[in-house]
Amino acid sequence: MKHSSRRHAVVWAAALSAAAGLALTGVAPAQADDAPVLTLQQISPVAVSPATLTGVSKTAMPYLSFTTTAGSLSTGATLTIDTTQLATIANVTFSDNCTVVQHVASCSELFFYDDLNGVGSIGASTQMTVRAKAGAPAGASASYTVSGTADNATIVGGQGTVEIGGPAYDQTQPKNRTGVAVGSTVAEPVRFTNIGDRAADATQVMLWASPGVTFAKHYANCEYSDGHDPQITQVALCTIPGQVLPGERAALAPAVRLTVQSTAYYTYLDSMIAPAGDPGIQQSSAGYQWTQGTGGQLGLRIITPGTANDAPSGTVSLTERGSHGDYRITSLLADNSADFSVTGASATGAQGDTVTMDFSMANNGPATIFYRSGDTIGVDVQLPPGTSGVGSSANCEQESSTSYHCTDGTIVSPAGSVTDFSVTLHVDQEVPGAQGSVAMGWGPAGQPAFDTNTSDDTAVLALN
Repeated sequence: MKHSSRRHAVVWAAALSAAAGLALTGVAPAQADDAPVLTLQQISPVAVSPATLTGVSKTAMPYLSFTTTAGSLSTGATLTIDTTQLATIANVTFSDNCTVVQHVASCSELFFYDDLNGVGSIGASTQMTVRAKAGAPAGASASYTVSGTADNATIVGGQGTVEIGGPAYDQTQPKNRTGVAVGSTVAEPVRFTNIGDRAADATQVMLWASPGVTFAKHYANCEYSDGHDPQITQVALCTIPGQVLPGERAALAPAVRLTVQSTAYYTYLDSMIAPAGDPGIQQSSAGYQWTQGTGGQLGLRIITPGTANDAPSGTVSLTERGSHGDYRITSLLADNSADFSVTGASATGAQGDTVTMDFSMANNGPATIFYRSGDTIGVDVQLPPGTSGVGSSANCEQESSTSYHCTDGTIVSPAGSVTDFSVTLHVDQEVPGAQGSVAMGWGPAGQPAFDTNTSDDTAVLALN
């Protein structure tokens, strides 16, 4: 889900227009109509903290990436990054592929890709690291420009901005829950402290509910959407007015209320909270179809007041480090069960024949099983004696000449789901009454706590 930490991989969907890029870079259009065009994606603004702050990174690294409509690329390129204006408030260093003369970096790049169909962006190798200059005032900002040339393509550039100081919402990790009753409603707190040096004029929180839980209450200052994939049931994006000062500790009021569904077992609430307009929130909320909520207002309860200063309010979060962060995951383990079962198959075949056997695995519920760690649920297959495997369905992998492991291919196994498998075997020797097996492949951890019924965990593959 989105929800691994928001700055691990920042890929922006919006690209600067070609006209704006040309105005910034002065790069002429490609001479050939079919020459590839690489367009710099909109660079997310970054904020860099002064050295006096704790809990936040002292540097920031803007991310440079490109889009292209070309199906393939084969070109060397040079990116030119002019940080003359930025150098008035920050020190900038570049990766080893760059040469810098008077705050202008020339950086060599290689873009070689055979198949770009469906690729959202192409990351540049060039990295720039920004650090605030001593004495740079909080709230100061400056820009830099990116242009470029390529051997066999046109590069459309753009610009980015850097701010000194900013808000930084350090979210408290809520306690994980176990034994949560199916059908109950639970209240999950979302608390944070602004550990930055600038206030925020408003706050946004984005919430993701995983399979088995849904939001029990909707608010008029929130928007709601269904999840993009089976790992998310609902998403909420709430905007809460009111200034949050540096040092202020606050909590969502009321706490997030979740209804625990009949399908709950491993369930989670992901939460990200930041100043309204923060680029991370904007990126995370892009692509959803939102519906405005109705009802009361979600607000903030001040736990510890902050302290005002002369710095202007900000919307770009400082990057937090160590145990600090604006993104948290709370787990809620429901008191529930899920019974997985398998079916077998039977067939006949003489020596030299090729036989296909079809079988399946089912989650009989009532719980949906969500292995957020990335594990999948599957079966171990042992072929009947006298046979060897010569093929299988795509969701099975051959482990030896007589064994396979088959999985449902997803980390979410919904209640009521049935996954079909097949293996094709060659009858090397006719063995009367030969029996292989299909068995739930629980792995080294053994039978999971959610499945207490072992009577349907194995089935026979019978040949002749």
